[in-house]
Amino acid sequence: MRKTDDQSFCIFPQNFANMTKYFLIVLALISFVSVDAQDANFSQFYIASSYYNPAFAGAFDGKYRVRLINRDQWFANNNTSLRTFGILGDLKFSLKPVDFASDYFGIGIYFLSDKARALDIVTNEASVTVSYHKILDKKNENAISGGLSLGVSQRGLNYDQFYFEDQFDGIGNYNRPSKEVLPPNISALPDLKLGVQYNTKLNSKFRLQTGLSTHYTLIPNSSYYKNFDDVDYFGDKNSFAALKLNLISNFTYNITSLRALYPRLLYTYQGAHQLAVIGMNYRHGFYNLKQTAVHAGASLRTAKSGNAYAPIDLSLLTGFEMKNFVIGMSYDFGLRDVISYGRPSHSFEISITLLGDYDDGGFICPEF
Repeated sequence: MRKTDDQSFCIFPQNFANMTKYFLIVLALISFVSVDAQDANFSQFYIASSYYNPAFAGAFDGKYRVRLINRDQWFANNNTSLRTFGILGDLKFSLKPVDFASDYFGIGIYFLSDKARALDIVTNEASVTVSYHKILDKKNENAISGGLSLGVSQRGLNYDQFYFEDQFDGIGNYNRPSKEVLPPNISALPDLKLGVQYNTKLNSKFRLQTGLSTHYTLIPNSSYYKNFDDVDYFGDKNSFAALKLNLISNFTYNITSLRALYPRLLYTYQGAHQLAVIGMNYRHGFYNLKQTAVHAGASLRTAKSGNAYAPIDLSLLTGFEMKNFVIGMSYDFGLRDVISYGRPSHSFEISITLLGDYDDGGFICPEF
């Protein structure tokens, strides 16, 4: 693995026993610490790391990074399918470009669009992210970072997809006008995200990167009725979004100079809901074959229902890397639907990552 100006992200562990120990420590955090169904959720969550935690902006091997990700969820069912698309970009600025162990800033932007076919519910989110990365030692083996993200989320729905009781004509159709008092079908709310992350070299081959972030930090009012003024409406105008916490942990274990394992964890907590994604990716590099590598992995998504976690999806992942370009694909097999309905749902994701201006011609430290 070559040296880069962000070497702290490219160092690995000495033995698998140590890796397992640290991995289980983080998994134990799940028992101490939910997910808004309208928020974007990716199986390849590490591709959208700065969306989940603004402190991850600029935390990569290179000077700039562009990522695209598209998720088609439940695509076999045209009535309930969801599509989520995201584009993310960030830059890194070192305070002392000639000093390998100098602190640096990260600046990024992202745009995400999520559309549910049922009721034509659309959520668009755009945000600007700033982060600061403090190097804690001269060997660049430990760093702590903080970041914030300021953005706006716009939600809309199509009332033409709604049917109310007073529209029933008594024969079998809902074609009468409705007297329901409805607010504007578009609503916007601001969002402030705060995040921290810690990156440390545990030994000569094992590295841990972990971070915690907050979403809906300002507890915004997400109700469509919040600015609705109608004398015939007597309902509640408030629906405050619950504070969301995201915990991300990425581990790196170098088997050889060309083979590595990447255990990963995403844990989300919001109000009465909890979600966890636990998985591992394997990377096999071919240095003499135009600096390419292949990737494979699997992950399990679970959600807490009542007092216990239940499986949601089993995700299978594959990818291909060539120098500074990485493409990843994942397929989700719906375990919850198999248990509940006897047949699985299907979801598919594809991601593209481009990293620019790294120092030499060796392998980049991969995103996938």
